[in-house]
Amino acid sequence: MILSKLPRALATVLIIGLLILGVTACGVGGPSKAERLGKDMEDAAGSVPGIQDAQVHVNMNTSGNFITAKLTGTGSDQAALAGALDGALPAMLEKTKELDSGSFSVSIFSPDDTVSVGAAELGYTGGTSLVDIRDYFLNRP
Repeated sequence: MILSKLPRALATVLIIGLLILGVTACGVGGPSKAERLGKDMEDAAGSVPGIQDAQVHVNMNTSGNFITAKLTGTGSDQAALAGALDGALPAMLEKTKELDSGSFSVSIFSPDDTVSVGAAELGYTGGTSLVDIRDYFLNRP
């Protein structure tokens, strides 16, 4: 073996270096900021009555912050879905307060995906700006 031909100290340093490289390559740092935010938003939505499932995808890169959320409600009635979305949005958007910009899109669907409700059905008439949507849903009377 090649290591047996090297001086003991050099072989030890080389082995330690390879172990450190291997550990750091495995992503010991934990989840990224985007992954943590997505999980926090999913947890916030999931805690709202009427929400069966929340799937949030957060993409943070040099072009900006892009958040898409697909919620699944527990029922198929459009009014019930709207009520669940109305409860989930403030809880989810509260988690984005450290973001100064980005886009956000969200819809809630019935379990069979035949009925859906978006922010427009709750009175929001703006675009996909995260700041605008957050201001609207967090500052309503």
